[in-house]
Parts: sequence; structure tokens; C-alpha cells
Amino acid sequence: MAKDSTKHALLGILLIPLIYAFVFRFDATSIRSWAIQLQEPQKDADVGQEQSRNQDDEVRVSSKENSIDAEITRLNLQQLLTGKSQEDLLQNEIACIATSYSDMCVTTSAVSIHITTSNTTNVYLTGNQKLPSGTNNVTVLPYPRKIDLPAMIRTSPVNLLRANSTAAMPPCDVNHSVPAVIFSTGGFAGNFFHDINDLLIPLFLTSSLLRPNVRLILTDYELWWAKKYQRVLSAVSLYDIISSPTNDAAGKVHCFPGAVVGLTYHGHLACNKTKAPGNLTTIDFLHFLHSSLFLKEHNPPASVATQKEKPLMVLISRRNSRTLLNEEEVINLAREVGFRVEVATPKAMSDLQSIAELIHSCRVLLGVHGAGLTNMVFLSPGSVLVQVVPWGLDWVSKAYYRQPTQDMGLKYVEYKINIEESTLIEKYPIDHQIIVDPQSIHNKGYEVAKPIYIDGENVRLNLTRFRNTLETAMQLAEL
Repeated sequence: MAKDSTKHALLGILLIPLIYAFVFRFDATSIRSWAIQLQEPQKDADVGQEQSRNQDDEVRVSSKENSIDAEITRLNLQQLLTGKSQEDLLQNEIACIATSYSDMCVTTSAVSIHITTSNTTNVYLTGNQKLPSGTNNVTVLPYPRKIDLPAMIRTSPVNLLRANSTAAMPPCDVNHSVPAVIFSTGGFAGNFFHDINDLLIPLFLTSSLLRPNVRLILTDYELWWAKKYQRVLSAVSLYDIISSPTNDAAGKVHCFPGAVVGLTYHGHLACNKTKAPGNLTTIDFLHFLHSSLFLKEHNPPASVATQKEKPLMVLISRRNSRTLLNEEEVINLAREVGFRVEVATPKAMSDLQSIAELIHSCRVLLGVHGAGLTNMVFLSPGSVLVQVVPWGLDWVSKAYYRQPTQDMGLKYVEYKINIEESTLIEKYPIDHQIIVDPQSIHNKGYEVAKPIYIDGENVRLNLTRFRNTLETAMQLAEL
């Protein structure tokens, strides 16, 4: 017994320095990152209090960021651009690019960003940044949906100003040693397709070389949006969100060693490895998304002979438009074919973590074309997406969901309804232009086609025809 006590005492003495090193020397940034990801989403009031408390703690902010290497940050920012725009950035320390979907400016020199109590954000350029000759300012709408005027109307501008006698540089209230990425959660934020397509994928691309040492500045800030995607945003940045409009009554000036205004965009639910920042695929985004939500990868499906449970199908249920009028009959048919069926209602889909876990566990996701199908981003590799294509929505169904499945490693089954399965036949004669030539209606503009095909149509599936589709999905699910 005495020998054992001596051994235990000696072991305790040896462990003291190790415990000290862990507790007092361990990187506080890593500890906070784990804490953010492991905590359950907080209530709105708690999130707001936490952000306010952390944003005011300027000493803590500065000490956490001091170790970031400035030269590495500069090189990483440069990789967000290519060709002529990258050359401009190297020469002028600021460069802007414009595509049909997005505008983005990158600066590798210091900036002062004035966060106001209104939806106004001013970025004051310092040092050697040179805007094009004769230009004293550039305005960016930092939401990648330029093709949609309604989205841009809901997006507040960010002004990049060259400091001079008329735009004097405000003094810094908070100094940071990591760069900032500024983007808007206005636009179509709140629609799940646009949350993923317009915001989370572009943010993943833009922040890829900077994560997690980057500060996010959200304009048109909505607390509910930040709360919903808290785990994803925490995987992008170690630090608390800076918001505009700010909750700070005085407003503050935050100074950064560099910044990105706007987000890079590669296409519908897409990451293109040939575009800047380079070598990122849609699969890379899915891995990032799944890991940020702690979704475990599933083993390949067992064969029919060894599978204990029937494959799970999740049906996306719609309520306001493109509703599946005989939903219960479709569910019963799916069960006859051999599926277990869970229904994802709009209310259920409002809980991001729960719906992500449910869909990640299923083998088949079924739904009528619409934003709910974007939940396919949570499917495990090799799973099946079944899209019901309403009358007149062939192109968007292909562009938004069919084509992206290829890069997501998913299997795809499509069911195009006949006109007899659309409620449009109840509103218009069989020879009406809306029935016989939907493309001619789309050619008149989105505002003309939207109330007809997007908002004004429901479907009632022919169960005999649809059985074949379900049987195909079953075969693919069991491969």
C-alpha cells in the first residue's frame, strides 16, 4: 500500500507541469472555437447580449488577433483574384471585379470601417490604395444577386472612400489584426435556396484561405439569421460578428489590415475549382457544411439481403404554392414500394440542425420543385434526389437542382408532370398560350411568369405514372 501511495504521489507531481501548460498556455482561441460549436443555439436575447459584451471587450479582441501573420494574410487575399484584377491588386493594393452576379473589392492595405446605427457602412482607404484615376469612391452592393433587382433593393450599399479633405479618416475605436469580410444578409436571405446559394457557398469560397482568422461584418443584419446559421458562421470565423446596423448607440470605427467587400460567386449551388480562389469543389463545401453541423458520415447502404430497415425517404411538404394535392396518397404509394417515409413540413424545416440530421440520415429526398429541395445539401454521398417538375418550370428545375446533383455526388430522378396533373388546366383552356408554350410566357419576364408557374400552380400526381419513378428511386437507393 505504501508503495502504491508513493507512486500516486510521484505521478501527481509529474502531472502538475502538464496541467499548468494545458490550462495556462493552451490557445484561448481554440478553446473558444470549441465552446461556440458545442453550445446549443442561444435564445435571441442571449445571443444579442453575448455579441454586445464581446464586441465591447476590445482588449480581448486585440490580444487574440495579434499572432496573425500579416504577410500570409496579404498573400491569401491576393488569391481571391486572378489575371488583370490580381495585377491591379499587387500594384494598387486594392482591386474590384464585377460579374453578372456579384461585385467584389479586395484591399491588402489598412482600412477603417465605420459601422453606423443606420444601414450605412463606409470603408475608408488608407496607405497606398489607389482607386482608378479620377475616382474618389466606389460603392458595392455586397450581395451576389445582381440579376434580381428586388434582391438588390433590399441590399444596403457599402462605400469605399479615399481619405481626403472631404472624407477625413475617422480615428479607430477598435484595432484588429485579421482581415474583414463584409457582406449583406438582405437580398433574398430567409429563403433557404438563397441562404445556401447566395450567402453560405459564396462565403465559404471567399473565406476559404482566411478561415478562421477573419472578421465577418454583416450589413442589413438580422439576429434571427445569424442565430439560425450560428454553427456555420462560427466555423468560418473564430470571432463574434460585427453587424450593421450596430446595436452600439454611438457606432464604432473598426480598423483592419485588409478587407473583402462582397462575395465571390461561381454559379447555382456550385463551387468551380478552376475559378478563384482555386481548387475548391462543391464536395468541399458539403464537407465543410456537414462538419460545421456535426453530421456524421454514413456507411454505404447495405444490400437488400442484409439491410434490416427499409430505406428512408423524406418528403418535402409545401403549403402555399406548388403544393402536392394528393400528398397522403403519394406517401402511401411510397410505403407500398418499400420506403419508410418522413414528412418535412415548413415548420420542421425552420430548425436547421434537426432537418439537417433527418435528411442526412435518409436515402431519398422527394419534393416538388422549390427552395425546400435545397436541403439536398445535407444528403449523404450516393443518396437520391427525386424532383417533381411542375408545368412550365423545366429550365429552373434543371439549373437549380438537376445539374448541381452531379457535383454533389448524388443520384437524380426526375418526374415531369403532364398537363393533366397541373391545376393550370383548371384555369386555362387546353390551347391557351400558358399551356402550350410556357417559354413564350417566361420570355415576357419573371414578373409575368411568376404568378402563373411559381405562385399559381399546384400538382396532383398520377399515381400509376409516379410508381415507376418511386421504383427507380428504390433501385438507386439500394445500389
